[in-house]
Amino acid sequence: MSEPAARQPRSGQRVGIVEGWEVRRARQRETGPGAWKGVIFIVVALGLLVVGGWIAARPVLGPAVTGLFAENPGIIRMPIVADLLRAELGDRLGTPAGSEDREVRFVVDHGQSIDQVQESLVDAGLLTDTLAFTYLVVSDRVDQLIEAGTYTMNQRMSPSEVVSRLAGDPDPPTPQVTLALRPGLRIEQIVAYLEQQTQETDLLLDAGELYELATKPRAEIFDEYPFLRQIPKGNSLEGYLAGGVYAVPIDINADEFLHLLLQQWEEDSGDLVAQARKKGLDLYDTLTIASLVEREAKVDADRARIAGVYWNRLDPKLNGATGGLMQADPTVVYATDSVALSDLALDKWPGYHFWDTLGVVDLATVNVSGALRSHQTYQNPGLPSWPIATPTRASLEAALDPNTTKGLLFFYACPGSDTHSFAKTATQHDRNIAKCQ
Repeated sequence: MSEPAARQPRSGQRVGIVEGWEVRRARQRETGPGAWKGVIFIVVALGLLVVGGWIAARPVLGPAVTGLFAENPGIIRMPIVADLLRAELGDRLGTPAGSEDREVRFVVDHGQSIDQVQESLVDAGLLTDTLAFTYLVVSDRVDQLIEAGTYTMNQRMSPSEVVSRLAGDPDPPTPQVTLALRPGLRIEQIVAYLEQQTQETDLLLDAGELYELATKPRAEIFDEYPFLRQIPKGNSLEGYLAGGVYAVPIDINADEFLHLLLQQWEEDSGDLVAQARKKGLDLYDTLTIASLVEREAKVDADRARIAGVYWNRLDPKLNGATGGLMQADPTVVYATDSVALSDLALDKWPGYHFWDTLGVVDLATVNVSGALRSHQTYQNPGLPSWPIATPTRASLEAALDPNTTKGLLFFYACPGSDTHSFAKTATQHDRNIAKCQ
């Protein structure tokens, strides 16, 4: 099962994060020169205050105490240090990290250290001034207040507001919904399923927005997931949206869910990218063939031979009987479905029957135009311009290691049968078909 976009830790458990900080620093003071620095500093500071007063002493003491505090937050317990630090930090305590008011769900896990929480706040864009944060956490004794949980915040919050939020109760746990995506779905099937879930459950996800993100991917997605970089410019993310069971918050947004699908694909099949490169295979071509295998194979035993048939149909030395035509029924059905869906409102997609031949006996007679033309593989040689579904790992492995040894060019499954008969010539293929009569 995949992790939800915003994990819901066990709320109500105190993290106790600052205690670990101070204990660690205290040990350093016991055994190292840090303790003497603090003592000497206090003596000098008190002397300056007696002789020169606050106004005269602060310009000298301020930078010094700030540097010492950065190394050893525990010195805030010493006399005058807290006052000096507050005066030195000044407006920094109330300066926000950014200007975006977009909600950020920040998670504190049980057992995290203050360093980890602080680092996560920086990564989330919620904090830029770590010294101000440290001062507020230590001076306000927030260590015994922070609980594991999710905290809704935004970049316009100051360090003071961030610490105050962490000192309060975590957000109530967000209700979750379980989404089960079958393997081998095309993008529109995923969108149709999600649209159905919004109609039948409390899921708030915008299925139309997910469709937009998946079919017109933003440039930054290719930086986040390098395995997507082989997708030709202008193509969708078809082939990379992994099936699986996902437990997600009901308010997960389209971008978060898209990331879940891509992360799952990377977890399931990401290691095969290097294998394709090692074999000298184009990953995108391999993924495309794997998507055909996914739609054709009903049993694992047939996958490698079906993949071999499709690779053989691309080989000029072997494909004389097919003339370089892939002759793949699923690609034609994919194209006809795409045309039909373009004329259908998205809220009607859940009732659409995908992968239905619609009574067409000879798919070679179906005319496809425009960007989908390459998917009419009975009329146009070579691979279609993009995959037709997300293949499982088994289909990808078959496409990477196909059974091409016998030069097979045809396969056929009798109606009602899960297994295919394979043939090298059209005559043998016709005989296999005849056996089904």
